[in-house]
Amino acid sequence: MLRRRWWLIALPTLAALAVTLPSLRQTFAPPPSYQVQIRLTAAAPPQAEVDGVTAPYEDAIYVPLLASEYVVVNMPHWITGDRFADEVSEALDARGVEIAAEDLRGHFAADSYRSILTLYVTWDDPQTLRTIAEAAVQVLQERNQAYFPQFAAEAVQVVPLDEPKVSTLAAPISVRLMPLLRVALGMVAGVGLAALAEYLDDRVHSRADMAALGLDVLAEIPTERR
Repeated sequence: MLRRRWWLIALPTLAALAVTLPSLRQTFAPPPSYQVQIRLTAAAPPQAEVDGVTAPYEDAIYVPLLASEYVVVNMPHWITGDRFADEVSEALDARGVEIAAEDLRGHFAADSYRSILTLYVTWDDPQTLRTIAEAAVQVLQERNQAYFPQFAAEAVQVVPLDEPKVSTLAAPISVRLMPLLRVALGMVAGVGLAALAEYLDDRVHSRADMAALGLDVLAEIPTERR
């Protein structure tokens, strides 16, 4: 089958290789990617004294800490939304850096644990990445009141715990193997086409085909070999 249908196997394989060829270099030399990871705290300012009455220790300390956890849990949903990218793009414009909000979307991620918010920013240029991270922190500090109605009375205080430090990211294994996987899928598709063509072919090609039909072979003309 492979000898007779090799062209059916080769066609899908070559087609997949032609489509994958521009991105094949990333398998061996993936483009560099960089990340900034910043931890922050976020909470509404505590009011230890209300109407001249000093609150008990539990109310002055525990309640603001509990409120801080609620604030931090909601922050990642804002950071990964479209509006946050719009705000960061505007903050970058004020710094003299023009990056469209569409290009920023998908480059922000966030996680939270207790009262600590962790912001992740990725980009392909380390210097620009540092500027984007600083603009993102600025948006978190200055624009949170506009997107959280519960902060209408007083904005949340966001305090960075880390300086923006750029680190190099290793290329994901899926990115490096995807070109090779596409070529392999093309080859598998070719083998499937060859097997289907062989199954549908009712012609006699060899002595074995005659024997499978229960017929005797009286004579055979050998293939000319040059």
